[in-house]
Amino acid sequence: MRITIIGLPGSGKSHLAERIAKKMHIPHIQIDRFWLEGGGGQNSRSTPNPEQVHAYVEEEVFKAIQQESWVSDGFYSKIQPEIARRADTVIFLNLPLRQRLFNHAKRIMYRSKRHKEVTFWGDLTFFFEMVRRESTKSSKITDFLKPYRSKTVVLKSFDEIERYLQALR
Repeated sequence: MRITIIGLPGSGKSHLAERIAKKMHIPHIQIDRFWLEGGGGQNSRSTPNPEQVHAYVEEEVFKAIQQESWVSDGFYSKIQPEIARRADTVIFLNLPLRQRLFNHAKRIMYRSKRHKEVTFWGDLTFFFEMVRRESTKSSKITDFLKPYRSKTVVLKSFDEIERYLQALR
């Protein structure tokens, strides 16, 4: 079983991937973790050497997706086509912006589950990034999914996510 979960920030990609990994006893590939380990900042603009970080992420992801089973979360346009090609299922979490902003607010309040590299101030300013990405990235994700339509599952609410998890075997 190879599943990749994509969506805009705050949609619950990592949370869903953790739950699938636990339920199915498969490795969780958290692409954001590779980004931060490689020296990445809150985004490419705040990263001193983004080319070097992208190279590190690509190398680590390519190693990780060689496994027989996995669940990955994140959307990194340079490597996502290879991840999606190898995946059996592509899950697109397409939650409304207001829900994603609320999810992010909850994530700020429960900092123990956050990446240690992400500061409180960084999380606060990320609200603006989330709104910006709403207009710049949502159509890119939709276009990206076209070649993978036959293996894409679109989930638009918490109820749909729960039903998907319950049906997962």
